[in-house]
Amino acid sequence: MTSTPQAASPVAGSAALRTTPTPTVPTHTAPTGTTTDSTAAPPRAQPVEAFVDPRVRSVSTSDREVAHALIRKNYKITRLEGEGPEPFTYSRAVSGETRFALCRFEYRRGRLLTESEPAGFLVAGGVMAGRLSLRTRDHEIRVDPGAPFAFPSHEAKVMESFDLVLGQVLLDRAAVERELGAMRLAAPGGLRSTATEAVSAAMARYWSELVVHVHENVIRNDAAMASSLVRGSAFRSLVAAYLETFETNVVGVGGDDGVTPLPSTVRRARDYIEQHAHDDIGVVEIAEAARVTPRALQLAFRRHLDSTPMAELRRARLRGAHGDLVMADPTLGHTVAGVALSWGFAHAGRFAAQYTAEFGRSPRDTLEG
Repeated sequence: MTSTPQAASPVAGSAALRTTPTPTVPTHTAPTGTTTDSTAAPPRAQPVEAFVDPRVRSVSTSDREVAHALIRKNYKITRLEGEGPEPFTYSRAVSGETRFALCRFEYRRGRLLTESEPAGFLVAGGVMAGRLSLRTRDHEIRVDPGAPFAFPSHEAKVMESFDLVLGQVLLDRAAVERELGAMRLAAPGGLRSTATEAVSAAMARYWSELVVHVHENVIRNDAAMASSLVRGSAFRSLVAAYLETFETNVVGVGGDDGVTPLPSTVRRARDYIEQHAHDDIGVVEIAEAARVTPRALQLAFRRHLDSTPMAELRRARLRGAHGDLVMADPTLGHTVAGVALSWGFAHAGRFAAQYTAEFGRSPRDTLEG
């Protein structure tokens, strides 16, 4: 198969998706006992050079040999093994447009092992039934049903599944890269995913709900799909969600102000610090949120910010204390020491010095001003 990641029930619950067949593909006659559409491949394996964009195909068959030929035709397969009991069913239904599509892939009753090369799109999806594991040069992952994940998109992978039903979201890599400029983002050396799991449970939930929305309210709505504005909005929403939910090599870019591009690891760490500055966190928790080791996080902050994670956390807490002091009322018993302590500054004198250095006035002046 190809980059076949998994997102929490991306198209869960839909037995079949509305498809957009390609009328220019010649019709092939399937062996007895099979059912395919007019885009089905003959039961002979296709070379890698014959790779066809898989976002415009719909097919089903009960013949395992035909299914394997179709899988080879639709994906950049370099190795395929499949076996299992009868009755066997294979189906693949895709709907969407050239920039994005949703796919439901079924290989029921049996084991399927494939090795494939990277394709021209980014893929995220979700195991809806069965079991799936994948292996790349550096990682081996067993996918849990319902857990969003994205395939590493720049290296070969081996996938093994049993009685699989897989939902997928396909994003055209070139179209996504064109969209990055409007988002003031860049992907040096070409866009690629760099990790498989979602960065957080909250973002996994957001991704899943967005994909369900696109499926139910855009793709299955003829009026919505007829609108280029609606399709464009759906595509941009999927791109933004993908970049926030899964780790990539995307970095932010500044305008004419000379702002240094920041990798997603650093941006993720800074976002976590801002959201959890009031909590009992340290470099270990920040590194976990950024999906790197503490050492790697320290080096990234030093390189891109000339700072450290703990220094950034201290500044975030100072900003939080500043906001509380601005809103505080000394006539109600609010004190500098009390605000400082609530933000983790146990030493009032040290807090006052750091606050003054950061804001150019003392915390007492802010409280009483």
